[in-house]
Amino acid sequence: MEAIMKWNIPNLKELEDILWRCTACGTCKEAYEYGPPSVSNPICPAGEEFGFEGFLSSRGKIAFARGILSGDLKWNEALIDAIYKCNVCGGCQSQCQLDHKPFIPEIIEAMRRKAVGDGVGPMPKQKVIAQSLSSYDNPYQGPRRVRLDWTRPLKKAGKPVKDILKEPAPILYYVGCTGGYNVPVRVVPQATASIFNKLGLDFGILGESELCCGSTAMRLGDVEAFQRIAESNLELFKKLHNEKGVKTIVTSCAGCYRAFMKDYPMAEEYGRMMEGIRVTHTTQFLYDLWTSGQLKFTESLPWKVTYHDPCHAGRHLTKFIVDKDGSQLWAGAYINLDEKDCLFDTPRELLKAIPGIDLREMKRIKANSYCCGGGGGVMTGYNDWAQRNAALRIQEGMETGAQHMVSICPFCHYNLNQGAQGIGSKMKLYDLTELIDKVLPEKVS
Repeated sequence: MEAIMKWNIPNLKELEDILWRCTACGTCKEAYEYGPPSVSNPICPAGEEFGFEGFLSSRGKIAFARGILSGDLKWNEALIDAIYKCNVCGGCQSQCQLDHKPFIPEIIEAMRRKAVGDGVGPMPKQKVIAQSLSSYDNPYQGPRRVRLDWTRPLKKAGKPVKDILKEPAPILYYVGCTGGYNVPVRVVPQATASIFNKLGLDFGILGESELCCGSTAMRLGDVEAFQRIAESNLELFKKLHNEKGVKTIVTSCAGCYRAFMKDYPMAEEYGRMMEGIRVTHTTQFLYDLWTSGQLKFTESLPWKVTYHDPCHAGRHLTKFIVDKDGSQLWAGAYINLDEKDCLFDTPRELLKAIPGIDLREMKRIKANSYCCGGGGGVMTGYNDWAQRNAALRIQEGMETGAQHMVSICPFCHYNLNQGAQGIGSKMKLYDLTELIDKVLPEKVS
């Protein structure tokens, strides 16, 4: 289906000037803390797994992009495999200090868009995602009715979740595909809905009518599938605002949040379609209620925990300040960054507010966080690698002396627990909402 809206999504050729600004210095390989004492740790999951320079951070990927544009590199299985062996986690971007820093994930995804456009991408196992999105509007090959399975315990407890298409509500809880279809992760929407009920919030879900956010398609380079889904969602959100009174869209999924905050605004109609609607992550939403005194913890949870920063709710939301016209330094100069949208401190403050919690930080945190290994299509295309990488993060968590790991991403939830199981670790990944639900009293009617 042709895109109806006008999208400002760059192709690889349009990024050519930017990708020549890489000097191949190699800073992108390591996460640095300048101390004292100064320390560094690897930041690139592909570099850790495969070693070969072409897989290492942005330096290797930029070389591929140049070769593809010049025609010196022709599509073959090894090249396609190499550009998809990347989590697009942004770890390299957080380290780079050159003028192409703001565009590194975009360059990697533009290579993938070209691969898909040329009919050679994505990888065979990942093509199932495109087929599933076309057939079921989700990447899990799950029938639409399965989206409601997570609500059954709430319905059984006499607290059914409202269908927002039938009953108006000011808050739309956008669950996301992973929370709906990935059975071990259903605890995330269940805990979220439980919290909302305890707080007496008027909210609803789309249930079977919810569509994928399109993030997976975008990360794999299937721009047509992304645009189809995103345009359908934007139309639906506008309709929900106008006809059902929706003012706030809350999502538990870091991937959905990143898509709504960073990918959807590339549509020129975004401002008009989303007028009057606030999009927020569950963590920020609950943090605002906590700071205003509406969210109060009564129980104690004497746990030693460490916190994992998801890429999509963290460094992917960094805004970069670029001198576009050369009035400050030179045209295209990278000047600075703004991390106000990155959910770095917010989840930590909420976590520390829970009575009894002992937070122990890992070596690589916030913008230097080490990816769980599941993003960028890797969990589907290279599942064994995703699990091995998750195990590395679990081991880093165990080194802190923590019993459990906490995060705010359903994808990280599943992959890190798979990683823990793979090495026989007792460390378990919990979503922050699971902990909050444990210490929140029932609403007094």
